[in-house]
Amino acid sequence: MKQILFIFFFLFSFSSLFSQNLTGNWKGNIEISSLQLPIIFHFYEDSTGKMDGNWDSPAQKAMGLSFSGIKFNEDSVHFDIKMINGSYEGKFIGNDSMAGIWHQGGKQITLNFARSSGQIESETAAPLHPGEKEIAITSAGGSKLYGTLLSKNHHQKLAIIIAGSGPTDRDGNNPLGDKSDSYKLLAWALDSQNIATFRYDKRGVAKSTFSTINESNLVFDDYIKDAEKIFDYLHDTLGFKDIYFIGHSEGSLIGMIASQKKKVKGYVSIAGAGRPIDVLIEEQLNRQPLPDSLNDKIHFIFSELKEGKEVDGLPSSLDFIFRKSIQPYMISWLKYSPEKEINKLTCPVLILQGTCDIQVKEEDAQNLHKGNKKSILEIIPLMTHTLKDAGKNCTNQQKTYTDSSLPLNRLLIDDLVRFIKK
Repeated sequence: MKQILFIFFFLFSFSSLFSQNLTGNWKGNIEISSLQLPIIFHFYEDSTGKMDGNWDSPAQKAMGLSFSGIKFNEDSVHFDIKMINGSYEGKFIGNDSMAGIWHQGGKQITLNFARSSGQIESETAAPLHPGEKEIAITSAGGSKLYGTLLSKNHHQKLAIIIAGSGPTDRDGNNPLGDKSDSYKLLAWALDSQNIATFRYDKRGVAKSTFSTINESNLVFDDYIKDAEKIFDYLHDTLGFKDIYFIGHSEGSLIGMIASQKKKVKGYVSIAGAGRPIDVLIEEQLNRQPLPDSLNDKIHFIFSELKEGKEVDGLPSSLDFIFRKSIQPYMISWLKYSPEKEINKLTCPVLILQGTCDIQVKEEDAQNLHKGNKKSILEIIPLMTHTLKDAGKNCTNQQKTYTDSSLPLNRLLIDDLVRFIKK
């Protein structure tokens, strides 16, 4: 599981003091692990002369997001980013530059902005595949969830594709360099077999961001409730009757629990964890050369979180994964054991796992299969976590994360189509 620094900016309205300096477009880049995450600000005066604007995060496919908070004096600005309890401090350098530092989790990242003399071309959406339509569904929390429906008519069987962890968008990509287009390609492949799909940006991700989101208020069950709301809309409002959940990675557990509560025709887990998340994370962290004292601290933190207790005084090296604002989410996630939850399902179940997956093991798929002995288990040779074929000896494993032109594993599609059509 990749740990991702996901950044949102929420700013208060600006006074007219900086109208002359701020009006126009500003562009900056956050560098994270040698990757560039562009941020674009657009400022303008409204009809009353008040400064207003919006911002884009093109890599996250998040456009036209509103501002909600800033403090300033004559030569500097201070942004408080509520969602992740971060902040930004910058100084104006003349009329065309802003230099500053982003603070989060004990880390400091340089973030500078320059005024664009011309029109900034924000990343545009890719042309729609024939039959695709973007729709917005109200989440369980009241915000909008944006997704892509690919269908010919409501009489088709339909699969809801639930994304994995982090800021992974409806197409299977994230702003830290993963550009596989896995979910988009999956939807297109199923469409060729007359199976409809709905894939969506999870709450707080890509276009499903909203101005009042706060990381500390987000819990795992929110994603489950959102999946249920999506099912209800597609079933009750749009009229689809034969609906399946396909959950990938973290989305496996989300779809698994939602399938207990809705009358789905079937449930599919792809690269889903078969052990509690603390076991998985500790295993992944132990692959790194960490001192025993830090490993002991990790084990202690998890033991406290499993008791529902938040932990203070974290070592700065662990703040990226156990920061205080993410702990409520982890507490809510830790209460679920995938092996126990899959046993509660009464619908048909398909479990798919690739042999070239470096994030989730075959052991996890076997555990899920043991949890539900009526399930169908398929171990897919050469498939990676991004659902693509890694080639002989998993040679192209890393490439499958960044090359959207690589096709999905053919056996994956065959297994899915056989299960859904059966």
